[in-house]
Amino acid sequence: MPRAAEHKQALIEAAAGLFRRRGYGASGLNDILAASGAPKGSLYHYFPDGKEQLAETTVKAGGITVAHTLEELAASTKDSAAYLRGFAKLLIGWLEASDYEDGCPISTVLLEMAGESEKIRVQGHAAYDKWRQVTGDKFVADGLTRKDAMALATHTVAAFEGALMIARIEKKDAAIKTAASLLSAQVKALKAA
Repeated sequence: MPRAAEHKQALIEAAAGLFRRRGYGASGLNDILAASGAPKGSLYHYFPDGKEQLAETTVKAGGITVAHTLEELAASTKDSAAYLRGFAKLLIGWLEASDYEDGCPISTVLLEMAGESEKIRVQGHAAYDKWRQVTGDKFVADGLTRKDAMALATHTVAAFEGALMIARIEKKDAAIKTAASLLSAQVKALKAA
């Protein structure tokens, strides 16, 4: 990777990490530059619209990364229950690796900025839509109707987002495991209906 492209990627990764832990408002451009190791000129070269454009880019990148992870998980699991257990295991692994400091790669920024920045909101909307689509497709493949699958996919993303928040606060994974268990029971009930 050329040096200049490395600077762009370093800025995105540094911003994503800081936004994920601290939020948008508490992550200054100087903090991002220091964490990235990139020269100041790189920031304005790649992100001429500044911090908002950088946040938009990090939300898009985080959404794509999670979507690819979920697609791989869906392809490698035999059914919805295994998918949900795998989803929970991924979340728990990410939390434990960060000592419960990292949350969802996009939600902290979205909570702060979705009402302030249409560009950031649009990227968040696209990310959550893709996550729901991947999850809903897995539920359909496991026998749910498209309508039930998409409703449960929305509930799944919301439940895991909430469980992730609780797990960060409690510094334990019980909420995530509970969400996976209850969601699996809902899949089973919908299949039996």
